Amino acid sequence: MDLSVDRRLRHWWVFLLRGILFILVSIWMIASPLTSFVALGFFFGLVIFIAGLGELLHAVRDKTETNRGWHIFLGVVDLILGLVLMGHVAAGVAILRIIVGIWFILRGFSLISFSRALGKSLILTISGAIIVIFGLMIIFNAFFGSMTLITFIAVAFFITGTFNVWLGFRMKAH
Repeated sequence: MDLSVDRRLRHWWVFLLRGILFILVSIWMIASPLTSFVALGFFFGLVIFIAGLGELLHAVRDKTETNRGWHIFLGVVDLILGLVLMGHVAAGVAILRIIVGIWFILRGFSLISFSRALGKSLILTISGAIIVIFGLMIIFNAFFGSMTLITFIAVAFFITGTFNVWLGFRMKAH
């Protein structure tokens, strides 16, 4: 009889706690969209800043890298951009909104191109056109774009939290 317990299963409470935190943050984002949007803009700048640190660390530590100058340049650009975005949160938020809007526009055109490949599927063409319009609205209507980002992220956090709570209880049962 084996009495050993898988080490991963002993930490079920970590998943439960993480899930509860994700759910609470999602509720806060929906209840306080302006504050959470400002936090999102700051976080966007922070991520770029940390990416710059990583790029510089890579360039300094890997002396065999043939493109060290390029990596140092990218790292410095990321550091400066990250600092600017953290200092000017509105700029970070606008850039993030534009990136997401462009992503939706590209996805919409992708559906339209698949429509042609499948013999002019009306459903795919209409879906692609709606997604392109959605992307344009995110870019050109600041309020709509901001609320869309907050809503999508809040829903993603809620789903992530729910599954983490579920996983925590499943692990505890084993």
